[in-house]
Amino acid sequence: MLNAAYVGRTLPATAPHVVTSAEVAAFRAALGMSAEGPAPATFLVSHTLPASDRLVDDPDFGLDFTRVLHREQRFAHARPVVPGDALTCTVHVESIKTVAGNDVLTTRTEVAAGDETVSTVWTTLFVRGDA
Repeated sequence: MLNAAYVGRTLPATAPHVVTSAEVAAFRAALGMSAEGPAPATFLVSHTLPASDRLVDDPDFGLDFTRVLHREQRFAHARPVVPGDALTCTVHVESIKTVAGNDVLTTRTEVAAGDETVSTVWTTLFVRGDA
């Protein structure tokens, strides 16, 4: 079971990561898109998922990633990500709900370039219980 005391916690922002043209082009190519242009909407998962590693690695939180099923991903983009953006991610533990012995975890990650919000990303994970 996840530690419900973590609801409402905010992790420290990640160190800035400067987005390169090469990583955007590679992500676009993986989706069958031309190399030129802004980062696709889902590109931010490559930043928000590692930003949540501190929760996965925290034994007091109780998240066993071998029991996780990705349930939902939502994005609210303020603008496209472009090469040169120095992105930081701040993860918030929004909710933990227990349903039939399983946990449903929702995090919200604020992605910023400097003081400018670029996107808000919600991730919902289903965490299988010990049944």
